Amino acid sequence: MAESKIKKSGPPGEPHHVCNIEPHYIQRFHDRIKIMPNGCHMFQGNTQNTGYINWWYKYDDHDGRRLRYITAHRFSALISGKFPEQDVNDYCVLHDCDQHYENNDITYRQCVNPDHLKIGTVRDNILDCIAKGRYVKPPRMRGEDNYNATLTEKQVIWAIEQHYKITQKKLGEILNVSTSTIERIHQNETWKHLPR
Repeated sequence: MAESKIKKSGPPGEPHHVCNIEPHYIQRFHDRIKIMPNGCHMFQGNTQNTGYINWWYKYDDHDGRRLRYITAHRFSALISGKFPEQDVNDYCVLHDCDQHYENNDITYRQCVNPDHLKIGTVRDNILDCIAKGRYVKPPRMRGEDNYNATLTEKQVIWAIEQHYKITQKKLGEILNVSTSTIERIHQNETWKHLPR
């Protein structure tokens, strides 16, 4: 993969190397696969609420025996030999078989068939999701429902009513928030759904 775009999300983790994976972990992995009529190789294991399944292996290094976790589909891409090891570590492993499932069906994420997997950037993953109609825009949380909210709706209404009566600095002190929080309310940058 010659791209220098955004790779996987989150901080880079320690890379996985095929040379560290003992053959019996690969055999145990293959023993848990159920081949479906549509060509998907469904990995049998504890499914997370995201639809993905984790796999693990142990290996010896200079610090002793280490336990490593990896998602099953990424493990499959790693051991398949179909993709460069560095790409599997640096980029997203995308499913190509999701187009054969209903939009609200995420069981395709259990598929570990290397022929149904591809490598891509975070952007590729999002664009693929949008192109297949799987992207669901998260609901916009307004007011108190927003996890970043430091004030209640009642407090904000009161702060709006006090505009030009009490200084923003004093309002911030009374409500125990920064002056910039009050400024953003008064400039209609936050809590926009409330009347001014």
